[in-house]
Amino acid sequence: MASIQSVNSYSATGAGAVKKQELGKEAFLKILVTQLQQQDPTQPQKDGEFIGQMAQLSVLEQLSNLNKSLTAYLESSNNISQYSYVMGNKVTWTNPETNAQESGVVTGVHYRDNLVYFKVGDQEILSSAITSMELEK
Repeated sequence: MASIQSVNSYSATGAGAVKKQELGKEAFLKILVTQLQQQDPTQPQKDGEFIGQMAQLSVLEQLSNLNKSLTAYLESSNNISQYSYVMGNKVTWTNPETNAQESGVVTGVHYRDNLVYFKVGDQEILSSAITSMELEK
């Protein structure tokens, strides 16, 4: 899939460059309306074909909405799933009260007051306080 995306997203630069074009819902709807306007009135399109095209338009619109929602979620700053890689790994941090190095295994991730905290034992450690992490083998 990665190779297909890289081929589709390729755009040449220079005088003969061709812009990447995608068939979106607006273009699909224009094609459908044009097709209806140009059809032979003595041989109209079958109901099944028209319903199929409308269903395709609906699916295209829903996929577009899903893509926008997923992109917004993944780009949001409060997406704690981006910190899931830390779960089960040993982290080290400097305790602000004792100024001593402490370590432990992360068992949870919490989001509070626009900050991410890792649960280690009975403590909640601010993500920015983590100084190192050992990945579990």
